[in-house]
Amino acid sequence: MADHDLEALAAITREILRPERELGDLIPQAQALRDLFERWTHFRIAPDRDIATGQTRLAGGLAISPTLAAMCARELFRTLAFIRGLAQAVTDAAQPGRPVRVLYAGCGPYALLAAPLMTVFSPEQVTFALLDIHQECLDSAIALIGTLGLSNHVTGSVCTDATSYRIPTDAAPDVVVSETMAVCLRNEPQVSIARNLLQQAPTARMVPQSVSVDVALLNGAKEFVLLAPDHEGDIPLAERDRIHLGTVFELSSDTIRRWEGLDGEHLPAGEVTLPLPLESRYRPHLLTRIAVYGDNHLRDYDCSLTVPQPLRCKHQFTGGETIRFLYKAGAHPELVYAIQPRKNGIRPLESLGHHIENA
Repeated sequence: MADHDLEALAAITREILRPERELGDLIPQAQALRDLFERWTHFRIAPDRDIATGQTRLAGGLAISPTLAAMCARELFRTLAFIRGLAQAVTDAAQPGRPVRVLYAGCGPYALLAAPLMTVFSPEQVTFALLDIHQECLDSAIALIGTLGLSNHVTGSVCTDATSYRIPTDAAPDVVVSETMAVCLRNEPQVSIARNLLQQAPTARMVPQSVSVDVALLNGAKEFVLLAPDHEGDIPLAERDRIHLGTVFELSSDTIRRWEGLDGEHLPAGEVTLPLPLESRYRPHLLTRIAVYGDNHLRDYDCSLTVPQPLRCKHQFTGGETIRFLYKAGAHPELVYAIQPRKNGIRPLESLGHHIENA
């Protein structure tokens, strides 16, 4: 790799970190970053390979395959928001006398969030410990960082399950970053990883700062703007028709502290009550909100993680029902719910995962 390649990565990173730039303005930089990593690494996304090959079911959720981990770089807004958020967390965690210590759980084959920042922060400013359950990912990330001449930024790399990893007593992180989630915090181990690591490092800054799941009534006919084939000019914004009912689950440092000492497989969540009468144009949906760090957020439709998900079940909502939620931890984590109709008893808990498509 030539010096100009490293300079190109540094230039792209500096542009991404310019605070006045909107995410939508930085799509060319995100595409260039993805292309560089896909070209530089030994890891290849093989077109004839099942993208799920190599996934690992952990006690705390599904660790996606190396191929799917690499493909996350193709979600451009997601990449941009997390790189910017992590950079801000590193800046906020700075202290005199030593570098900021970042623990990166689930680094994937590119160390996508860390490698760019190594070009704009020195090893005296920040160091990274890399974790991944798949040795293939870890080997690829370490080789890429070495090829870039940035190995001095890495204090260690461990092939391990981050849901049970024990942080060395002399390596307490200042920042914990993990991007190991699916929509509605279903199936993947984000909750288990954050809970395990933040319980050991309670003062560390967490990236993302919070992931919450809200319930809202959506009028599907108003979610998008339909344009004529011959449309010219600016695309108008959708005038969405929604009723927000409330947040039913949140993963954050504060909630992790509140969960300390809880036994059993369920974590507490909230409840919402549907308005009465319920107009027929509305359907209950789950909305995943991601506050990456500081001013960096991922909003509806910014990436696959924030696409609203319909609450699908056999019950025909007529209004006035209360939907009570719990978060079920374990190997197949997900929100579960029970519906209390206006006059009837509470239904048995049902799994959201059985009713949400593509979640």
